[in-house]
Amino acid sequence: MPMMKKVVLIYLMLVSAILIYAQQATPSFVAPLGIDLLLSANFGELRANHFHSGLDFKTRGAVGYKVYAVDEGYVSRVAVSPWGYGKALYITHPSGYTSVYAHLDDFVGEIAAVVKRVQYERESYAIDTLLTPDVLPVTRGMYIAKSGNSGSSGGPHLHFEIRHTESESPIDPLIWYSHLIKDGVAPEPRLVALYMHDAAPAGVDVPKKVLQPERVSNNSYKTATDFEAWGRVSLGIKAYDRMSDTNNIYGVRQVRCWVDDSLLYESQIDSITFAETRYINSYIDYKELRSNKGSTIMRTAVLPGNGLTTIYGEMPGDGTFVIDQERAYRCRMELCDFYGNKSKVQFVIQGKPTTFAPQEPAGVFFDHRHDNEYATDEMNIYLPAGALYDDIYFEHSSKASVAQYSSVHKLHNAHVPLHKWCELAVKITCDTLPDEKYYLEYSYNGKKSEVIGRYEAGWYVARVRNLGQYAVVADLTSPEVVALKPESWVANGVVDFKISDKGSGVHTYRVEVDGAYSLFEYDAKRSRLSSRVADMPLVKGRVHNITVSVTDNCGNETRKEYTIKI
Repeated sequence: MPMMKKVVLIYLMLVSAILIYAQQATPSFVAPLGIDLLLSANFGELRANHFHSGLDFKTRGAVGYKVYAVDEGYVSRVAVSPWGYGKALYITHPSGYTSVYAHLDDFVGEIAAVVKRVQYERESYAIDTLLTPDVLPVTRGMYIAKSGNSGSSGGPHLHFEIRHTESESPIDPLIWYSHLIKDGVAPEPRLVALYMHDAAPAGVDVPKKVLQPERVSNNSYKTATDFEAWGRVSLGIKAYDRMSDTNNIYGVRQVRCWVDDSLLYESQIDSITFAETRYINSYIDYKELRSNKGSTIMRTAVLPGNGLTTIYGEMPGDGTFVIDQERAYRCRMELCDFYGNKSKVQFVIQGKPTTFAPQEPAGVFFDHRHDNEYATDEMNIYLPAGALYDDIYFEHSSKASVAQYSSVHKLHNAHVPLHKWCELAVKITCDTLPDEKYYLEYSYNGKKSEVIGRYEAGWYVARVRNLGQYAVVADLTSPEVVALKPESWVANGVVDFKISDKGSGVHTYRVEVDGAYSLFEYDAKRSRLSSRVADMPLVKGRVHNITVSVTDNCGNETRKEYTIKI
C-alpha cells in the first residue's frame, strides 16, 4: 500500500476512534416526549423498598402520547407484565447507555408486531425477552410507543431511565434534560429528628424526638425550641423538593449536616444500583415509615449493615456524635436539588447530663453479620447473614387459633426491616386438607397479604422478607370470572372480563377462541382481562366460542364459556 494511503488510513482510524470516544464520553439525547417536560417524580425519590430509578414525565393526565427513542440503537429487551413496569422497552445505544421507557400503553410498528409474535409463541401475555441488535434497530427520534398507565403505575405518565449498559445501573437523566425542565424552588424541610442511642440497649429501637422547623427567611429555617440530649446521638430530617410550574413533591438530591461547623454527614443521590436499592430501608427511619403512613425521615446514622456505596460523601464517621458537655451544640442541615437551589435548617441541642438506667433486653441476640435461626415446636425461621442492618434481640410469641390452620406467630415486630429473603416454616396444627390448599398469610396494620410457598410433611415453608404476624390459612374458593357487558362487546369493540380471587390470589389465566389460545391483556390493578374485537380471530357472521380459565395459587380453577358473533 502506498505510503500516502497508509497515512490517510491511519488518520481516518484515529479520527473515528476520537469521535467514538467523544460520543461515549458526552452523548446527547433528545426528549422522549413531544410535549413540555414536567416531572411527577424525580430520580432517587424514597419509595417502598427502593430508590426511584428514573424520571416520571407527566402526560397531562392522559394516555396515548407519542414516545420517541432518545438516540439511535436497538431494542435490546421488551417486557410486558400486569405489575411493575407494565409494558416496557429497553433501547441500547452505541454511547454505552441504555434508555428505558415504562408503563407504556402500547408499542407501535414493527416493535408491536415482534411483541405480539413472542406472546403468541409463548401463549402468555406476560413476557420478558432479550433481542439481538438485528431484530429491532431504531433511529434517533423514532416513534416507538404510546405513553400509558400499565403495570403498577398510579396514574398516566412515562417512567424514563438512563442506565449504564454494562452494569445496568441507572443514573439521573436530568444530566441530559435539565435545560428543558424549570426549577427555581428549593427543598422544604418538614421536621428534624434527634435519635438518642444511649437511651436504649443494643439491638432495641432507638428513641427519637422531633421538632418542626419554621421559615425565618426565603430558604432559611429554624426550630422554635431546642433539643435536650446526652450521650451518643444522630440526626434525621424529613424533607421534600419542589419544582417550578407543578404542585408535586419530590425527593431531595443532597443532604449535608454540620455540628459546630464540623461536617457530620453528606449524601447525594445521583446514581444507584439495583443490587443496593433495597438498602434504602437502612437509609431511612424504617419504623417511622411503617408506623406513620409512609412518612420518610432520612437518617444521618449509617447502620453497620448498610451496604450503600454510591450516595455517601467523605464523612468523618458513621453519622453519629457524642453530647458530653453542658453547652449548646449548633446544628445545621442543608438541602440541595439538582439545580443548586438550597435550603438551610438550623437548630440547637442543649447538652443535659442524663443517667440512663441499665436495661436488660428481652429475646435472643441476632448478630447481623452471621446466620441466625430460631425454632420452636411450631415455627422455625432462618435469617442468612446480611438479612438485618443491625443487631437485634429477636422475640417470638404465638397463640392458638381456631380461624387458621396453625397458631398465629408474631416474629419480632414489623418495624425491623429484612434485607434478604428468609425462610419461615410454620407447623400446620389442623392438617385436614389437601396439601396444595394451604398458604401463608401475613398480617400488618389491618391488611392481609398472601405468601406462597410449599407444603412439607405437615409444615408450610415459604420465603419471607418482612417480620411480623404470620399464620397458615387455606383457600378452598375458586376465582371469580365476570363478563362485563357481553351484550355490548361487538358495539364497543372490546371483550372485557373481571377476574379476581379473594384468597391466595390469581396465578394463571387463559382465554381461548374456538379452542385456540387468544391474547388478552391483563391489567392486574383493575382486575381486567380484555382484548379488542379487531385483534381476535373472528369471522363475520359466525358464532365463536370464548373460554376463560383462571386458577389461583392453591389450584382452584374457574372455567367459563361465552359466545360472540360479529
